[in-house]
Amino acid sequence: MKRRHVIAAIFLLAGLLLGCLPVFYALHQARQQAIGDKYRELDDVAQGLDRRVRNALVMLTRMHTEMSARGEAACSPAGIRHLQRVAARTQISIAALYMEDHRVVCSSSDPLMQQLVLGHASPKRADGIRVYSDARLPGVHDRSYAVLEKEGYALLVYPEGVIAPFVRADLSLGLFTPRNGLYSVRNGSVLDHWASSASTARASSRFLDADAGYLVVRHIMQGGDDGVIVATPIATIDARMARFGRWFIPAGIVIGLSVLASVLLLSRHQLSPRNQLLRALGKGHFFLLYQPLIDLHDGRCIGAEALLRWQYEEATVLLPDRFIPIAEESGLIQQITRQVLQLVEKDMSSFLRRMPTFRLAVNLAASDLQSEQTPGLLGEMLQNIGPGCGQFVVEATERALLEETSALSVLNAIRALGIELAIDDFGTGYSSLAYLATYPFDILKVDKSFTSTACTQAVTSQVAEHILDLAHTLGMQTLAEGIETTEQADFFRSRGVLYGQGYLFGRPMSAEALFQFVAADTRAYQPALHGQLPRGPVPSDTPPH
Repeated sequence: MKRRHVIAAIFLLAGLLLGCLPVFYALHQARQQAIGDKYRELDDVAQGLDRRVRNALVMLTRMHTEMSARGEAACSPAGIRHLQRVAARTQISIAALYMEDHRVVCSSSDPLMQQLVLGHASPKRADGIRVYSDARLPGVHDRSYAVLEKEGYALLVYPEGVIAPFVRADLSLGLFTPRNGLYSVRNGSVLDHWASSASTARASSRFLDADAGYLVVRHIMQGGDDGVIVATPIATIDARMARFGRWFIPAGIVIGLSVLASVLLLSRHQLSPRNQLLRALGKGHFFLLYQPLIDLHDGRCIGAEALLRWQYEEATVLLPDRFIPIAEESGLIQQITRQVLQLVEKDMSSFLRRMPTFRLAVNLAASDLQSEQTPGLLGEMLQNIGPGCGQFVVEATERALLEETSALSVLNAIRALGIELAIDDFGTGYSSLAYLATYPFDILKVDKSFTSTACTQAVTSQVAEHILDLAHTLGMQTLAEGIETTEQADFFRSRGVLYGQGYLFGRPMSAEALFQFVAADTRAYQPALHGQLPRGPVPSDTPPH
């Protein structure tokens, strides 16, 4: 009884976790989304401030240009009227001024402006503008102004008025000079290091000041002479997310218990093999290995056979005989074939473009030879790799040829693409001779079961020789697979076999290892000379194919 209680408690805890974890994850994601939305909101405010300041700078340049074009004296009645029009059109200026020798000569408003004490001016900026950041009127001690001046024409600005339209309780705003990191105006909690040129350089940025608890946007205006700070407390987002969580965490627990019940039901049934194959296709768990193909007359690697593997688990790799029958029964073989050809493109394209005579063999399943889509898939692969890049061979087993009519049309279509055809596992089926007479095969592969007995006293030792005689009579190329000794290699070479495969030459390897194997011209086999076998790799000056 106690054990059942323990199990029930474990399942209950699992249900709570299943419910809470997605909710906490959703809360985290929602918080990140809220932060992103808040940054975009701060960006909009910064852009608004940018436009407001640039409007004043544009009007200052235009005022200078228009007055110069008119040819009127700046302080004449017509000139003052123009100053008044400029001041009326500018959003942030108090008055338009004309200055000489660092003093105001006339203005668009009260003559009192002529008594402005300007103080020190900044050096000229790249746009020719100088800034007097602490201008004051006599008798008005509690307020300072800023004067923006270009070649005598100027705008009088009340700095707080620049940011006034954007002031909100949840925003901190500041205008600063990126060159020295000094603020000309700020509202709210605006920290000095946010504007510091040493901390973020003269570039726009977004950052979280975790110590201060603020999201900050630091915006540098065009030209780099002015900058804007817009910040908001991160606590406002956290408070909103806490309210969100109070509603959703209990709901998540209920959902988790429902999920747990579903998991318990699903746990009674293992995933079907078809679903496992679909998942492997979707997640890219299939990969190719390449076994070298050797010219038995000089020991060169002149090609390879692509061999499909399934990385079933981290330490488990399945061979095709474990899953290809399942794929054929469940209707997934064409998807697997398509992925095999895509893997060939990915692995071998650049290599085959450099070595266009390299032979590459690809195996097709029985269902592939009954499908009219197969030639199209092969043609697409050839087109993607490039015409004339590589000499391709399609291998088919006797089992794949049971449907004579459909298989013949598919094989003829494949051969029309310039792809050679090889019959694999020859001699292990029931109708081998009929197949050779019916189908347009170019290459006959001697099955490894016959290769292993060719040099022995076994009952089947003569089968390999009869198969070779038949192939030579039909004018077919021959390939012996499963060669593991130099005696076997010499036996087949002496009987006119062109190509060999087997562990004597090389085990299946990755594409990168194959490239290195070919580049190194590693000859694990050399034909016996004068009845003696070589005692190791023989160097050659002949470049590999």
